[in-house]
Amino acid sequence: MNIAIFASGTGTTLQTLIDRQAELGYHVALVVANRECQAVERAQKHHIPTLQTKDWTAIDTALANSNIQLVVLAGFLAIIPHWICEKWNKRIINIHPSLLPKYGGKGMYGIHVQEAVLAAKEQEAGCTVHYVSAEIDGGSIIAQAKVDVLPEDTPETLAQRIQEQEKILLPRVIDELAHL
Repeated sequence: MNIAIFASGTGTTLQTLIDRQAELGYHVALVVANRECQAVERAQKHHIPTLQTKDWTAIDTALANSNIQLVVLAGFLAIIPHWICEKWNKRIINIHPSLLPKYGGKGMYGIHVQEAVLAAKEQEAGCTVHYVSAEIDGGSIIAQAKVDVLPEDTPETLAQRIQEQEKILLPRVIDELAHL
């Protein structure tokens, strides 16, 4: 299965997906970035075609031209237009650093999520892979991984443990979807 990775940052999740593609049932065929970022450099280092744009028509065309079957949002900090969500229904997934439906939606990204989890004195946290819909973090949940919130946790330590779970969960979900 050919997948496209949408990224806006350092590309650590992208690197995990690149590293695991040979053993699992997918191929990273395209990386799309909505701004200049390290993820593009990582993709180019691995000779993966890249597209850096905010033009959704160009993105849609590139997906079709690259024979993409699944789009994976990996630290992509842009809202997907409704028409893309409809056209690619059940073919766009996202990894979110919380146990959705808790701590999702506008403003809930990166370290902000773990700050909110700790402020609420939650006993557990984690990550969620879900289908992307027009509602931010509102698509159907595919899988989750949980971690305990420890008394000594800071937003950074909690985020680090959750990111370790993301590195396991996301490739596993993509592999499962590739074999449906």
